[in-house]
Amino acid sequence: MDFLLQHLGLVVLVVASGIMLAWPEIQKFMGPQSSIGTLEATQLINQKHAIIIDLRRQQDFTLGHLPNARHIPADELVTRFEEISRFKSRPAILVSTGQSGAKAVKTLKEQGFTDVFVLQGGVSAWIEANLPIETASGKA
Repeated sequence: MDFLLQHLGLVVLVVASGIMLAWPEIQKFMGPQSSIGTLEATQLINQKHAIIIDLRRQQDFTLGHLPNARHIPADELVTRFEEISRFKSRPAILVSTGQSGAKAVKTLKEQGFTDVFVLQGGVSAWIEANLPIETASGKA
């Protein structure tokens, strides 16, 4: 017990690290998984013709985005829903930053989409996986 009190900072660090390592497993039990990696995303795109919706700001989208992605900023998703409503039967992959992805998943499910996923790591993960991106000037 003396050791724990003398090294409280280390104990807190170990506990926090353990929680962070276990977090993905904890999330699986908390509810349906709505995020996917690049491998699952490419499978959905190739096999089920998933629609890709990029929720990021215009300048980020212009710098680089997934091929054939539709750019609909997160704050315009509800007002521009008619642009994507015909794709309800297909899986939707969202590219976002921050918490906008989780909010957009909820919004799309409320509008009738059944399979909605957020790309883990966003465009950065896509690039790290050596997958193609498009820029304003063409494919990169």
